[in-house]
Amino acid sequence: MQHANGERFVDEGADFRNYTYAKYGKEILKQPNNIAYQIFDAKVRPLLRKEYELEEATVYEAPTLEALANQLDVDKAQFLKTIETYNAAVNDQPFDPSVKNGKAATGITPPKSNWAQTIEEGPFYAYPVTCGITFSFSGVKANPEAQVLNEVGEAIDGLFAAGEMIGEIFYENYPGDSGLMSGAVYGKIAGESAASYVANHLSVKQ
Repeated sequence: MQHANGERFVDEGADFRNYTYAKYGKEILKQPNNIAYQIFDAKVRPLLRKEYELEEATVYEAPTLEALANQLDVDKAQFLKTIETYNAAVNDQPFDPSVKNGKAATGITPPKSNWAQTIEEGPFYAYPVTCGITFSFSGVKANPEAQVLNEVGEAIDGLFAAGEMIGEIFYENYPGDSGLMSGAVYGKIAGESAASYVANHLSVKQ
């Protein structure tokens, strides 16, 4: 993955996608024009996820890396140099996309820890990507009963929250689907707390 200056800026092989996409989105926002380019060659293209096939996915294709660079808003010379340096750094470990295989590109900054493949078989593809917002890592503060707290830490009467609405759960990263678990756990707690709240208030009125 390269930014507009033609340089890599993250270890694309640090971990599986579900453990990196949130924090890498944040890193992309720090890059020039808030854009990065994912570069693939013909041997890797069939391994991509289905969203790369969607009609709304923007992709550039070219028979050579030079022709690909001409289509992108990048520093062409640095773009090509980065790929050349990266290709030379890829070790000869076997490639297995299902495990952290240690097939790395080392001696470069940043390294690629796993799944490193040379980019040398045309046609070549570039996908411009940026960061989207699914939810904020921040949110309202709640107690263990899912009651929303005010600015001095007191429960707000009759107000409950669940899932990604609640802050202080995610910080620097977000593992995929963990928001669903948060929603399930806090949803149950909030539902039980709300039901108890209503029952108690009805009994008081009676």
